[in-house]
Amino acid sequence: MKNFWKKYREIIVYILVGLATTVVAYGVRLLILYPGAAILSLDLASPDAAMIAKVSVLRTVAQSLGWVAGVIFAFIPNKKWVFRNDEGGKTLWAQFGKFVASRVGTYFVELLLAVLLPMLLIACGYKPFRFILTVDADLVATAVSVVVVTVLNYILSKLLVFKKKK
Repeated sequence: MKNFWKKYREIIVYILVGLATTVVAYGVRLLILYPGAAILSLDLASPDAAMIAKVSVLRTVAQSLGWVAGVIFAFIPNKKWVFRNDEGGKTLWAQFGKFVASRVGTYFVELLLAVLLPMLLIACGYKPFRFILTVDADLVATAVSVVVVTVLNYILSKLLVFKKKK
């Protein structure tokens, strides 16, 4: 067990930090979305076109602020616990800039996958099927996106943001 931990510690801790980051990001998103809808008297399920436009703006704001909170939260645990990097001062800020830039990059990869992959799957004849829940093209794209973005974020953090000095 000790050898397993030694060999896979970084990846295990990365996954745990990722789960905590997800809780923060979605928590902030939901704490903005639902109270925001109540304060602004918006019906999140309304089919009314005017309501949909307002709700879309609120969802965009909530999603964006949740993403920002997740990125800010993820930096220190990744730096200290995952990659065990203790550099400070100017290096800290340079790392934070690289971290944010890499996460912005993978955000666009995620967005690209979320938009293009479902269309591609449907164009290729993908048909939704039922397995506990309906596995449609968007759900497949989300699952692919989670894997691709997680791997990319790990690689970028390890090789670009928190790389070990030689």
